[in-house]
Amino acid sequence: MVTPTLLTLVLGAGLTELSGGGSMYVFARMGPWSNPICGDGQTTSFDHHDLLDGLDDHIICIDGAASCQAFAETRIELRPDGFTAKVNGWGDAFGADVHSVFSRHDIIASMDVAAEEDLRISVSWFLQAAGLGSVQIEMHRLGDLDGGGSPSQPIISRGANAYIDPISFDGYDVLAVPQGRWRIKMVSTHQAMDTKSGFEMGFARTTHTATYVSTGDVNGDGSVDVQDLLILLDQYGDCPDCLADLDGNGQVDVTDLLQLLEDWED
Repeated sequence: MVTPTLLTLVLGAGLTELSGGGSMYVFARMGPWSNPICGDGQTTSFDHHDLLDGLDDHIICIDGAASCQAFAETRIELRPDGFTAKVNGWGDAFGADVHSVFSRHDIIASMDVAAEEDLRISVSWFLQAAGLGSVQIEMHRLGDLDGGGSPSQPIISRGANAYIDPISFDGYDVLAVPQGRWRIKMVSTHQAMDTKSGFEMGFARTTHTATYVSTGDVNGDGSVDVQDLLILLDQYGDCPDCLADLDGNGQVDVTDLLQLLEDWED
């Protein structure tokens, strides 16, 4: 069963969807591979309209005290003030010393979007994985709006790959999104089995929530004020990849200062 719900990628007024899609797979099996007591797998292919609505899937096998299940969810939701990318999948396998059990999920979801003008975003994010779980997310520029240009290096590229013990990462970024075509891609997978301690459960998830801010908002806190000015003055000069390099030319200079002052009242 596929119903609207969570794994969110949100696109707002600053970004408009062009195309996209992916696939989602859930699988659970109990008993011998050749003659399982319970076993089923479901694959769902989707396009960008489905991602905008959201979809999830769940499969479960139960026999007495033994059980195994897999769950996966994905969604793209438009928001006027920014975007959020979220993917989540998990599963477990408990044989109760009676059955061999196994579960798995796989999600691949991507969306191509257009930035009609240069944007600046503040992004709060986390990644979590456990068991045999793995999750990755990437956002990179494909080229110009007219179809020309060359792909850029990703402005977001991170993942979490677990082996039994849970791992978690989180952070906050302020990023430039120049005008053009962009792709956001997310991948999540897990496997769970009762053949080794620590493999009975697994999950892989991430959420990236972005908010559009003014170009002159150096620290991305939603206001252009003295804090931004102090950062700019501290980073003044040659400073590639610095927050105060508002036009991305590798230098913090008078052009960046004028942009900050232009946005001050906003």
